Amino acid sequence: MTNNTKLFAVIIASVISMCGCATVDTFQKMNSAERAHYVCSRDTYYERFNNDELSQRARIDDISSTLARGYRVHKSCRTVKVEKPGTVSCTSSSAGANTNTDCRQNTNITYENVCTETPVSIDANLEKGNLKVSRDMMERAMIEKNNIYSLCYSMIEPMSAEQAFSYYKSR
Repeated sequence: MTNNTKLFAVIIASVISMCGCATVDTFQKMNSAERAHYVCSRDTYYERFNNDELSQRARIDDISSTLARGYRVHKSCRTVKVEKPGTVSCTSSSAGANTNTDCRQNTNITYENVCTETPVSIDANLEKGNLKVSRDMMERAMIEKNNIYSLCYSMIEPMSAEQAFSYYKSR
């Protein structure tokens, strides 16, 4: 793909993603490769496996940092009531020669989250096992995602803009 074509593809994809909808006209402005990518990258199975891959990647990062640190951090939060002094308002009343002044301070009440972090020891062998499982699951998700994309791409790429749009809308 030439640089101009890549730029055009990025612009078209950006415009489409901004409005969140595609039309036959939009599909007609794309070349067959751009249409196939647009349709296949939005396939529900592709998105599911992509999300699975990203989720496992995040889990791998978490386990790896836990192993490097040597412990997990358990975070416990609770909401507490916080009272802050507010404005003072006074009222005066007179009865003959006596003046009585009554002042009251308003209290502003807010709620804040207070968290405590507690280090918790880990079983390194268990974490290493979890790391292997997550890596295997991520690899399977990547393989499935790529298989789904390849099958979709080989089906959509030869289609006309109208056929690709019809397929896209039916999904």
